Amino acid sequence: MTSLVGPYPLDGITMPTWLLRFDKHGACTSPITRQQLLETLQNDDTTDVIVFSHGWNNNFSSATGLYTRFLEGLEALTEAHALARDNRPYRPLFIGVVWPSIWLSFDEGPQILFMPQQPHEVRADSEVAHAMADELVAHSDAIDLERLYGLLGQNVLTTEEAHELAALVTPLFSHVDDETGIAWEASAEDVLEMMQAMQAAQMASTEIQQLRPTGLLKRIDPRSVLRLFSVYQMKDRAGIVGARGVAKLLQDLLAEGMAARVHAVGHSYGGKVMLSALCAPSKLARPLDSLLLLQPAVSHLCFADRIPENNKSGGYRSAVERVTAPILCTYSRHDSALHRTFHLALRRQRDLGEQDLRAVEFVVDPSTTAGKPPSPFAALGGYGPRLASQHLVDPMPAASEPYHHFLDKKAPIIGLDGSEERRIRSHGDVTTPVTAWALHQLMAYHG
Repeated sequence: MTSLVGPYPLDGITMPTWLLRFDKHGACTSPITRQQLLETLQNDDTTDVIVFSHGWNNNFSSATGLYTRFLEGLEALTEAHALARDNRPYRPLFIGVVWPSIWLSFDEGPQILFMPQQPHEVRADSEVAHAMADELVAHSDAIDLERLYGLLGQNVLTTEEAHELAALVTPLFSHVDDETGIAWEASAEDVLEMMQAMQAAQMASTEIQQLRPTGLLKRIDPRSVLRLFSVYQMKDRAGIVGARGVAKLLQDLLAEGMAARVHAVGHSYGGKVMLSALCAPSKLARPLDSLLLLQPAVSHLCFADRIPENNKSGGYRSAVERVTAPILCTYSRHDSALHRTFHLALRRQRDLGEQDLRAVEFVVDPSTTAGKPPSPFAALGGYGPRLASQHLVDPMPAASEPYHHFLDKKAPIIGLDGSEERRIRSHGDVTTPVTAWALHQLMAYHG
């Protein structure tokens, strides 16, 4: 199949649109298109460049669909509410980042759908299982791979078998988290609890109360560990794509001689792509003009001035100095993936705080409808930013409702609570007039 070189038109969109592909290592696999893009920006009258990264579970088709729907809303709003800068007509250009973000079939974020029934050998011999085995061997060649495949090939595991599986894969979940600076040596019990949280999200009803009083399920689907591993791998891959690939793109777009203002947008793990790109060690010639994070699947403490548990600043705190406008991020209690599941399945330090699995959501916080983060592992897209000199806006403004009254407060991070009136109804509900309006207002911001 021949790849299109140059602009990639999106149906119904009038602004020039370009797509740049990156592989799992962060290398740009469309270098000729990238070079043409940069030459175009050096020689034309573009006023605003929008760089958007999709999140997990997107192939090429779904990524372009996401971008098209978002731009449809944005173009309708800019037609009704004209944008101009320094008496120049508004001439935007769009760059869509495409990266390999899918392994298994996902529903919303970490809630991964059960795969169709297949012969056990096929399930255990999947791409994810092979990748898990390869990484385990890299940790130790003493791993019993035959037993691993045997456990993965069963329909269901008893508690004892699930604990055995968790013990086998424990080395995969010891990690230093780049968002909180926390180093964690995982135990089999930790991994088993995360597997159970992942499975709980797949039950017919995703209510957390379906967990038993002890927080345990009696029988475990072995695929829960594959889902868990996949979610962690995609999270880490987003960071790699951002730091090694998209970071270089931002450097080129913000280089001397590039006059257009640059606005970055990230959805879900695409938020991690953009934050990792922005906070990469290499300095930018000038700050990014704006950053919009739509239901970001990162820690709600990633911007923190100081995390009390380890006395460190959040891993993406430096983003504040690299963006001209206040950073905007949306969050919602209706995003069940980030509001209910993320902090149970993606946690890398037991000592940071214990949580009651039967009542993790129902904590009142008068500052926001979404509620108080139930643990230090809570997601930014589920509960909003904290400990970051943030300003929380509840409810998130409707389309055409001005933002200047809180953008002018100069808070470095602004959280937009989309819970009220279900303005953000789910993890993927980010292509609506209210989300497009948030970008419109950032592009209209004069600082």
